[in-house]
Amino acid sequence: MSGLGPLTVRELKKWVRNPVFLLTGLIQPFFWLALFGSAIDISKFLGAGLPPGVSPSLIFGGASNYITFILGGILVITSLFTAMFSGVNIIFDRRMGPMGRFLTSPIKRSSIVFSKILSAMVRILVQVVILIAAAFIIPNGLVLNHGFSLEAVFVLVTTVVLVALIFSSVFSVIAVRLKDMNTIFGIVNLVNLPLLFMSYAMFPPDIMATWLADAAKYNPVSWAAESIRTVIINGTVTASQVSNVEWWMGSLAILAAGLVLLTYFVAEKEIRD
Repeated sequence: MSGLGPLTVRELKKWVRNPVFLLTGLIQPFFWLALFGSAIDISKFLGAGLPPGVSPSLIFGGASNYITFILGGILVITSLFTAMFSGVNIIFDRRMGPMGRFLTSPIKRSSIVFSKILSAMVRILVQVVILIAAAFIIPNGLVLNHGFSLEAVFVLVTTVVLVALIFSSVFSVIAVRLKDMNTIFGIVNLVNLPLLFMSYAMFPPDIMATWLADAAKYNPVSWAAESIRTVIINGTVTASQVSNVEWWMGSLAILAAGLVLLTYFVAEKEIRD
């Protein structure tokens, strides 16, 4: 795919050379964890209403505290929000002029789009590292009771990459068809909160409204959050847990593959100016 490497490097240089954008992108994950994990500790509310002798950790799948439970969800949400805005740069390049230079170069049209997707994935992985480090530092933070194996690292990284591919592809396809930056911002703002709250990213299904918990089963954000959460809480997973994780990750992989192909064909056909 001619031009993909240089264009990806270009996108990453834009990120590094913009101090404000770089700083906010690196600090934002910490705020997610601190505000949702510490300031809003839902386990304190649950603890008061549970029967005697029942630990809130049972509600959180065996997690030692709320930060341990919520970390998987925050990793996915961070990936989701960063990936959503990858399409904005396509419109920006079209309006500011670089797109015209790209189109006169001997590169594939899809390379323009996939360079932005790949750069978003790199930014997301950097944010993931910061989040995990912050989770250990925060008081009453991340507790790995059963260790963290190489298989768990593989699940975590692969799941984050799949989420990035899914949502950056979706919004890149949308951006290819648009010329107004305000429109894509409006779409992002319309869908991000439903994707967040209609999922298991922040709350276990046992405390959600029945209709909401049922709908969340079909949300890719739920599949990703549950996959990461399972390996973070359990370390070495059981056979039944392996089956669940494989189903969730397999579904994400199929969805990501389909959307990447769609992005390729739409980019090759639609990018003309």
